[in-house]
This record gives sequence, structure tokens and C-alpha cells, in this order.
Amino acid sequence: MKEAFELNAQQRAAATWEGGHVLVLAGAGTGKTRTIIARAAHLMTSGVDPARILLLTFTRRAAREMVQRLTQLTGQEKIPLMAGTFHHFCLYTMRRMPRDFGVQDATVIDRDDQVQLMKLVRGGYRKKGEQLPRASELVSLCSYARNTNQPVSEYLQQHTDFDEETIEKIRLMARDYERRKRLNRYLDYDDILFLFARRLHEDEALKSRIKGFYDHILVDEMQDTNPLQWLILDALRDPARLFCVGDDAQSIYAFRGADFRNVHAFTERVPDATVLRLEENYRSTQGILDLSNWLLDTSPLQYGKRLTAVRRTVSKPRLLDFENDFEEARWITGDLIERHEGGAAWSDHMIITRTGYGARSLESFMVEKKIPYRFIGGVSLLQAAHVKDLLGLIRACFNLRDELAWARYLTLWPRIGDATAARLIKELKTLYDIQDALKMLEKRLKGRRDVLEGITTVVETWNDPPATIMKAGHYLEPTLKTRYSNWKNRRRDFDLLARLAKRHRSLMAFLETYTLDPVSVTESQRLEEDDVVTLTTVHGAKGTEATVCYLIRVEPGMYPHMRSLGREDDEEEERRILYVAMTRARDELILTRSLRWGGARRSPYAASVTPDRQREAYFFRELDDDLVDSNYVYPEFDDFTDFDFIVPSRN
Repeated sequence: MKEAFELNAQQRAAATWEGGHVLVLAGAGTGKTRTIIARAAHLMTSGVDPARILLLTFTRRAAREMVQRLTQLTGQEKIPLMAGTFHHFCLYTMRRMPRDFGVQDATVIDRDDQVQLMKLVRGGYRKKGEQLPRASELVSLCSYARNTNQPVSEYLQQHTDFDEETIEKIRLMARDYERRKRLNRYLDYDDILFLFARRLHEDEALKSRIKGFYDHILVDEMQDTNPLQWLILDALRDPARLFCVGDDAQSIYAFRGADFRNVHAFTERVPDATVLRLEENYRSTQGILDLSNWLLDTSPLQYGKRLTAVRRTVSKPRLLDFENDFEEARWITGDLIERHEGGAAWSDHMIITRTGYGARSLESFMVEKKIPYRFIGGVSLLQAAHVKDLLGLIRACFNLRDELAWARYLTLWPRIGDATAARLIKELKTLYDIQDALKMLEKRLKGRRDVLEGITTVVETWNDPPATIMKAGHYLEPTLKTRYSNWKNRRRDFDLLARLAKRHRSLMAFLETYTLDPVSVTESQRLEEDDVVTLTTVHGAKGTEATVCYLIRVEPGMYPHMRSLGREDDEEEERRILYVAMTRARDELILTRSLRWGGARRSPYAASVTPDRQREAYFFRELDDDLVDSNYVYPEFDDFTDFDFIVPSRN
């Protein structure tokens, strides 16, 4: 129990709380993970059965790491504590009582599948030459409406500029999209929370049954929860006690439906709740925290927190002005090289950008200067085309109604186009099981052993997930290597899939796990273990830290971003985005900005967003000079090719 004794007074008060529901407002770098782990350990040592503790996180990795640290802390080899994301918890519960939720034989689909299905729906509504939102935008609109628990038409009327005719057409497309999902036995990402929350609130007997499983519900990253997740917590509390850890000042996911009020109005929603605070910061120097505290203090909202540094190192953030983003990028890469030559690891440095596009100049310089870096994000491993081909075969064998999976698998093969696949799929959806499907396909596709043998390969190894993936991948390889470049690297992804599948008792459990919480291609290549500079958006940086952080283009039009101007809630979230970015730094925070456009960006989003309006809203417009060391960095010119000479007229 060594770690438990290293808690500070605020952390210990939270971890050992004996009252009712509690919200722990944990500022950046204040040890929220340690506190929530200590809380679980305290409950267990106090006699609470770990099987009656529910720990909800926002990533599978966070849940796994918390359980690992809890086992080390308690000395127990295996703890029967339910820990996972909201989506995993809801799906886990529904899979164990499928008839109560109507999810028998349902297949969970990912974002790419959602877009493909919406394309099929959209095609039936779009008239020639008509402008309708793209399928990907329609999926996003439906997703946001679902996560904020609003009818699609109501959300569109309040938050978009579509006319009534377009809104009605989108409503009809959303309705048909839902109908098509039901016919195909699909569950998309948002359905899992929506269906679970709806059933809890409409079936008292079911709610009582599920509530009876838990005495304590621990929630990590409470500020990232959406209205559906709140409905789930609200249904499960009492007698179970809520222990929610979060920071309203780090609520930056409104675009995903996160509800800032789930933390900021917690005591209004749970009147008997207590609010505790963690304000001792173990990450940053006081100079970095002074600037971060100032930013929150200038808000019209009352965040009610002031972080103080445990470390005694003093260093002010630096604010550097450049003539343009070209010079900004040149200086940063030069500074990185100088630090590395002085003995610093590349991995000690993180560059944070408001948008991926905002780092284009910097990326080009890093490539030119051969500075190793990784960009946080990347394509989800399960969304890579060759991986989806393999998984399409597996999904088709599981669910004969999965038209997207069947279409992907069948059209891999020569002389089977969309029309042929559509006719086969229509008949497949009327059959009972995979053996019936094999007989039908053998009859319709005379002599096409290439198609049939892929299916039999999966069926024969179904109960051995890694073997299924390896054998199916081996079978498809001759076909896939002719379709995709760089096959040698792509082939390794199948090996990774097989290794991941070893952790799961069934193929569908494996697929659902990584559909709900994708592994990125970057993660699969384990670049985080390499000595590289991290380049990331602010949203990608959340939950990370670095010794030296460069926060680039901290200028009007970026903080707040011009797209948010004129909307009070959006502008306030932009303040929180900047706060999150600044509090990633441990020892040094270097803020840079460009003076192009006179310190403001021209707006491609709205004609009314003038440079003056951008400057007026700019968070650093009235920055206290004592909080930063500020300088203008003069351009450096290597040779005359840097200049565009204007030859004077002789007249």
C-alpha cells in the first residue's frame, strides 16, 4: 500500500471520503489518476467487494493501466472489478441480457461503416444536381443529435443554417438510416449508449436489476461525459454512490457532445453531493501555472480553482513574435536542433497546434531538417482498407444480414461487381445460417472456389480467434497484395491483429473491443517508444505532458478560433482549449505567434469575422506583461534567395 501513503492531504481526503456522492474537481497535473486508484483501494480495504465497484474511463488503455496499478497497490494478482469505457460497460451488460435490450446477433459497426450505410440511404433521396450534405456530415449530425439526446430535426433547427426543406429531408434520411441499421442488425457507436440509457429509463425492473450490481461508481474524466452518459449515471446512482473526478476547465469535447454542465452544474443535478478540490500541481512550474490561472481568472465563468506548484523551480513562459509562420517554423526547428545537440532527447519536446493545418509550415521544415517526429492521431488500425477487407470476411460469417461486410468481401473477387453482389446479398439476408449461405453461394457462383474457401477457412477456425485472423489473412494475401501498395508493411498489421486477438475469448469480442476504442496505426507501430518529437493538436495532447512544450500560432483567429466567434459557449470552450494546451508543459512553455495580417487571420468562415473582431476576442489581448518573457524574433536570412527584389522603375 506504499502509493496510498504518498497522497497529499487533498488527495487523501478525496480517496477516503465516507459521505455520499462526491465530485472531485481535479485541476491539471494534480494527480487525479492516483486519487481515483487510491479511492478504489480504500473501498476494497474497507471491506467493499471489488465486484461491486464500477470504474468508468474514457479509453480502454486508461482502464487497463488503472487496474494494473491497483493490483500493484493492493498486492492482489487479479481483482474482479468492472473497469472500462462507458461503451464497453454498456455493451458488456447488454450482451449478457440481450433479449432485454434487443441486441441478439447484432454487429457493432465503426464510423467508416456508418458513412457507407448513409451513402446508400442518401442515394435514394438526392436528386440530380441537388446539394445535400455529404454522407460523412450526415453521420456527424445524427451522432451529435443522438449524444445530446435531441431529435435530429430539433438539433438542426437550433444549430445549423439549413432551410426547412433540407431539414425535413435530413430527418427522413436519418429515419431511414435507423431503419436500415435495424434490418441489418447493426449497432453503431452512439446506439450503444442511447439504447442502454433509454431502456434504463423506460423499464424500472431492468433498471433495478442493473442498479443492484454496484455499490460504488467511480468516473474518470467527468468533464468529457455527454447527456446520454449523464442519464446512465443518473439511473444507476442511489443506493450506489458516485465518485466523479474531472475538471470543468478541461472540458474541450463539445464537438463530440460532451456537456460542460455535467461538472459545472453537478451539485444542481445531485443536490446532496459534495465538491472536493485537488489544486496541488505536480507537473508544471509556478510560472506556467500563473499564466494558466490568469487565463481562467479572465473568464466570465467562475471556475473556482487556482493551481499551485509543488515543485519550486521557477520559469516564466516565453512569448515570441515572428514576422510570419515561415520564420516561426524556422526558429522552432533551429531551437530543437540546438537542444538536441546539447544532449536533450527529441522525445522531451512536444509541439502543440490548434489545428493540423496550422502546422503545415512547421512540418515541412522538420522534414527538411531531418528532425524525427510523429503526429498524434493517424488512421485507426481497424479502418485501414486492407484490415477492413479481412474483417469484412469475418463479420460476414457472423451476421448474414451484414450487407456492408458481404459487399466488401464479395467485390474483392474478379467478375463480381456491385450489381452481382447486391443480388447475392439480398438472398443471403433471407437465410438462416452460414451453412445455408455456403450452399446458396456454391449454387449461384458455380466454380468460384476462391470466394467459398475464404468463408470455410473462417468457419473452420472460428473458435480460435488468432488462428482465424492468420489463416484468413494468408488466404486473402494474393488478392490484397495486388490491390495495395507497400504490402510488406500492411502485412504486419495482420500479425498485430492476431496478437491482439489472443487477449479475447471470441472473434466478435475482439472486434467490438477495438471498434469501440480503436488502435491507431501510429500506436500499432509503437512509435511512442522511439526518440521523436511529438507534434499534436490540442485535443490529441490531452492527457499527455512534455518537458518542453512549444505552443504555436497563439494568435488572433486561433485562440479563440475564428469559427467560434459570436457564440459565447464556443468562445469559452476555446479558452479551455488554450488552458489544456498550456498545462501540458513541465519545465518550459514557449508560445509563438505570427504577425501576418497584422496579428489576425483572414477568415474563410464568415465575412463578418474581421481582423479587428479577432483581435477584440483574442485571449492575450490584455496579457499581463509580468506573466511572460516576450520578444520579437527578427528574421534570419541565409542568402539572397530569401528576398523577392522589386526592381525600381526608371521613370
